[in-house]
Amino acid sequence: MSKYSNNTFVMRTIFILLISSFLFSCNFNQSKNSDNGSLAKGDSVVDMEKLMQMKLTNADDYRKLLDKLDQGELTSLDAASMLFRNSVADTITRDSMFVVFNDFYNSVAGSYLENNEGVNSQLEKAPSSEAVKQLKVSLASYGIFLSSAEGTFYLEPQTGYLLKNFGPALSPAYREYLTIGSKEQQARFAEDGTILISSDSLTSRIMTWEKFMAKYPDFISIKMAQDQYSQYMGAFLAGMDNSRVFDPATNRLNDSSKVAFESFIVKNPESNSTEVVKAYLDLLKSTNFNYTDRVDSFLLEKVYH
Repeated sequence: MSKYSNNTFVMRTIFILLISSFLFSCNFNQSKNSDNGSLAKGDSVVDMEKLMQMKLTNADDYRKLLDKLDQGELTSLDAASMLFRNSVADTITRDSMFVVFNDFYNSVAGSYLENNEGVNSQLEKAPSSEAVKQLKVSLASYGIFLSSAEGTFYLEPQTGYLLKNFGPALSPAYREYLTIGSKEQQARFAEDGTILISSDSLTSRIMTWEKFMAKYPDFISIKMAQDQYSQYMGAFLAGMDNSRVFDPATNRLNDSSKVAFESFIVKNPESNSTEVVKAYLDLLKSTNFNYTDRVDSFLLEKVYH
């Protein structure tokens, strides 16, 4: 895994503090205590100097320390990353610690705008301002993109960042999981109820995750892999709100979807997914390819179980 020296960490922290000060001058709500090298969460203060010296050996202690960090501050991610890098745990334990980090990372990204009302205000008033540009630079250094949809801003953590900065310290299973996720993130799967990738790309993702789960049945984050698989299989079989496989006027299966199902069976004769698609086609044949409540029951039992 990439090793950062303490000097690099300090310089990066100073850089973020400078950005924070600039954002504060623009009415951004950044509550950084830069005088004593600490991070504050409510009345709790975390001594950064002590953190830099810790050598953790288990995920429980790691989680307790991350719980003390302020999720409204980006530099909390520096502290969390440093604790991970400095740990002396074995690879399996590091996988467990990475699960803890990933939860924290996503929590920071998910709540950062909510926790910084000044940031939201600035985004609404002047989304192209210099302050917002600096914020984007700061977020990008943590592998987080500032995006918007229908006038609403949100943060998107990038799996490629996690792969680059944490992958070398993780198990082969976790590295492969992150590699798949990073590749898929480069082509957005769906947006606003519309499938954005081709049918071939969708079925390729289904098979990728089926093979991954078969290869690593004891993977620590197997539930996340299963969720990815179910999301893709569900979209393939039933479509989405704005990408329907059943004609909204007739409730009958689209010809293109029927061809896609049959093609999947031919191309993947030995896969478990093919057995699901075969059973689904059999169900649809029994209803003359019309949508019925049995479709929903099938999906709940065979796909989203």
